[in-house]
Amino acid sequence: MLDAALASLWLEVASASVTYSTAARVDTRARSMDAQATGEPVAPVAADMDIVPTLGLKYDDGSAVASVQYAPRISFREATTAPRTEVQHVGRLLGDWRPSRGLTLHGTQEFVLGQVNLFTNLPLGGGPGDDPTVPGDTPATDLPIQPLPEGVDTVFFLSSLTTLAAETVWLGPGWRLSGSAGFSASGGLDDAAKEAVPFQYGPRAQLSLGYSPAPRHTLATTVGYTDSRFSTGARATVTTFTGAWTHRLDRRTSLEAGVGVGVAYSVRATEDAAADDPETPDTTASGHRRLTTLQVGDTPAADPAQRLELLPDLTLAVSYRVPSRVADFNGRLSARVTPFVDRLTGLVYPRADLTLNGTWALGPRFRLSGTGGSAFAVGGAVGDRQVVGGVGAGWTLNRWVALEVDTRTAWTRSPDVEAARMVWSATLGLTVQKTGIL
Repeated sequence: MLDAALASLWLEVASASVTYSTAARVDTRARSMDAQATGEPVAPVAADMDIVPTLGLKYDDGSAVASVQYAPRISFREATTAPRTEVQHVGRLLGDWRPSRGLTLHGTQEFVLGQVNLFTNLPLGGGPGDDPTVPGDTPATDLPIQPLPEGVDTVFFLSSLTTLAAETVWLGPGWRLSGSAGFSASGGLDDAAKEAVPFQYGPRAQLSLGYSPAPRHTLATTVGYTDSRFSTGARATVTTFTGAWTHRLDRRTSLEAGVGVGVAYSVRATEDAAADDPETPDTTASGHRRLTTLQVGDTPAADPAQRLELLPDLTLAVSYRVPSRVADFNGRLSARVTPFVDRLTGLVYPRADLTLNGTWALGPRFRLSGTGGSAFAVGGAVGDRQVVGGVGAGWTLNRWVALEVDTRTAWTRSPDVEAARMVWSATLGLTVQKTGIL
């Protein structure tokens, strides 16, 4: 019996495939310098260069898939003004396993560690299922737009997201049950970085039950939970209960609507960094510029240290596609009002996010993409207002070489800052890649 088991295991391993992927990407970028920087005057425009070598391995035996990727980012910042080198370590571990028909298990581990420029490395939105706090060049979607801090331009940053998920169709035809649990940690690591982006950590979980009564209709009920604790002493716990309906109007258009409520429990920060603290240096420990903010208007009334609220959780989205071999188009317009946890202050308030995204595949080798969005507090809440936008293009010269162009801008208005903040960047990227079988 042991010989048969070993032989079966050997045949399974022998039939699996192991592939590798290598790539090297070089980005040259021009970007704005923040006009509120303290100290000596600086040039309004800076030039950067990023070098990203990537090494990945993938194991696939049909029922199980595992992959690992390491892609450090070596950045040469402000090459024409005050040159400096920054390094980020970026890695990802993914696993999918189908132990039986109708059941799929997922596992992911993502991390970023190093010096991160919070504008040029944060996506304008995020990808479906991505953690918005994880820096990366993720195509923007309708995930919440994160405010930019007024503390430093670059921070020593850690981001880690661990997720375990399962999905099954065992409940019957048309039914789908999925759940996930995870733990996230992100934010500045040293004291200077924590003043710009407080460190936060905590668990998260989600359970969803979906049913398709007809080919064009899908109903889903979702329960979500997040608990975030901040280095400032703040805490935000949000539990959401939502129901969603997705209807495909025709082969090109689909409509999504969701209605729910969120229960938010928040604890106000106990440590407030004073902007005029004489012991706070004008630069961070790594020598980066610190930005100052000014309180304008009357001093706000003191909020209670703890708060329990019911907040709306509403979604309305329209997706549209024009299938074509010469100009395939995918677009999405969405509006959301959801409980929002500000990653800079730890406050929880209802916020509206309006996003518009479109991608055109002009043939097999060329694509165009555009995104725009706005976010602002609603219901009498006070919070940042943001307007973001970006356009990009990609051209695959051949199976080894690709060329990309990306431009993005963000406008932020904070209630306690005298002037609005406007930042922009334009990037030209060249990627050389190769894949093979080991």
